[in-house]
Amino acid sequence: MAWSRRNFLLTAGLGTAAGTLVNPQTATSKPAENEFEHQSLNNWRDVRSHFNLDPKYIHMAGLLLASHPAPVQTAIHKHREGLDHNPTHYLYDHRQDLVAEVRDNAADYLGVQASDIALTDSTTMGTALVINGLSIRPDQEMLTTTFDYYSTHTSLNYKASRTGATVKEIPLYQDIQTVSQDEMVETLIKGISPKTRLVTATWVHSSTGLKVPIAKIADQLQQLNQHRSEADRVLFFVDGVHGLGVEADALPALGCDFFVAGTHKWMFAPRGSGFIWGKPETQDAVTPTIPTFSGRAGWGAWMTPGGFKSFEHQWAMAQAFAFHQQIGKERVTQRLHSLSRQLKKGLSKMQHIKLYTPIDEDLSAAIICFDVEGLSPKAVVAKLKAKNIIASTTPYDVSYARLTPGIYNTPDEIDRVLNHIRDLA
Repeated sequence: MAWSRRNFLLTAGLGTAAGTLVNPQTATSKPAENEFEHQSLNNWRDVRSHFNLDPKYIHMAGLLLASHPAPVQTAIHKHREGLDHNPTHYLYDHRQDLVAEVRDNAADYLGVQASDIALTDSTTMGTALVINGLSIRPDQEMLTTTFDYYSTHTSLNYKASRTGATVKEIPLYQDIQTVSQDEMVETLIKGISPKTRLVTATWVHSSTGLKVPIAKIADQLQQLNQHRSEADRVLFFVDGVHGLGVEADALPALGCDFFVAGTHKWMFAPRGSGFIWGKPETQDAVTPTIPTFSGRAGWGAWMTPGGFKSFEHQWAMAQAFAFHQQIGKERVTQRLHSLSRQLKKGLSKMQHIKLYTPIDEDLSAAIICFDVEGLSPKAVVAKLKAKNIIASTTPYDVSYARLTPGIYNTPDEIDRVLNHIRDLA
């Protein structure tokens, strides 16, 4: 890829930061304050300038793997240089403070306590750690839906094979074209039996873009649990990866017991990063699987897997959460919903398009799934790529074409995407 002037300036800036860091006089000191912290993010052009995305393309597949904004790139480079220059000193001198910064920034963004956050490598790791650590008896069951993700289903099956507990799988709704919040809540609650110990849900489905009413389900579960003992209470597990960084909800407002997510999508954190959050009242129902290397007390530290990591990536999570906070959570949500609404409404008016994602913003976030008459999803993605538009397909038995706006996109780009899809008729 040809290097633009901005590529050069960014790299030069990183090199300057690295040069300062690896100076023998400063390499063991605490890293300097992020140089991007006070840069303006007052308009969306400023926001876009922090991403090193290839300007030749319209990038509409960020749900797979996000580009790192400049503050995150700088943090990764800074920590990598420090570890390369003097790995022992840099690790011993900074690790505790840097991990604390990650937890503190994440907690500030999520509206929770830092001690309740465990750091992981991905949504899949978080899912496996929670379900594997779940306290469950052989006479109890775990309730999931046919639309939950492969990693959730597989983790549940592994747990069932080890414990003798059972897995019950139900459809969450009958038809994506007529789905409602009430239908999803009613279906899930009706699926609960006296044996149910765990209920799983996916906040936003990557297969259709459907957003599940997590808080409403949690409210119903809270009422149900008033009549159950602690050992029989229904615990609520949420895979939140495709809502995180899109929706502004604080975790306590969602009402779930355990929330897991990778942070390398709409949060723009480094690849191989994620977290688990556990509600303080129900944390004791899940215990660790992998020994921790953290010496600090608290469930979050206890649940954080030990081992030597890509430390520069884990530690740079702090800048990703801070980047979102600097832009503003509500502002991000409004922007993403505005771009998604523009895209969904445009697609819904085309006769050759079948839109699967609900237009209602109570039922969708920033994933838009659709079919083009006469074309396979892969063919749609290929034709859009030929027009320098990056899309993706849903990797399921029933596959759709998929577009996912990011805060680096513009309304003009959405119009250009719609025009090219219109030409596919």
